Amino acid sequence: MKARLAVILAVACGMLMGTQLFAHHGTGISYDMHKTVVVKGVITKFAFQNPHSQLYFDVTDAQGNLVHWAAEMRAPGNLEANGYTRKQLMDKLAPGAAVEVTGNPSKAGSPVMVFVKATLADGWCMCNDAGGGRDTGDAPAN
Repeated sequence: MKARLAVILAVACGMLMGTQLFAHHGTGISYDMHKTVVVKGVITKFAFQNPHSQLYFDVTDAQGNLVHWAAEMRAPGNLEANGYTRKQLMDKLAPGAAVEVTGNPSKAGSPVMVFVKATLADGWCMCNDAGGGRDTGDAPAN
């Protein structure tokens, strides 16, 4: 009887944990991963934080309105694994820096995107592929 109860509990726990793994979030549900947008603006904040780092920047739209954008980036551990240090990113992605950001836009039309690439006015480039790996741009240890 104890063995049967242990098996039932193990299966129940496994099912609950399995649903949590699949419920992390649906990037493909919220963002159009088949579309890419490029916007130019000025960085207002870079947040090196879990679960995802965030890049915030202001863009002036075609009508002259200021639009506050956000780009969802990889987790700090993923960024570091790709060679970017916290200090480097905090220095390079500092408020006031002019930036061109490429990403996959929100399906809802809101000014948010999944980060693909950022290029600063001095030519420094931070690039990610869909799997989170750096594929082009400067060597990360600037």
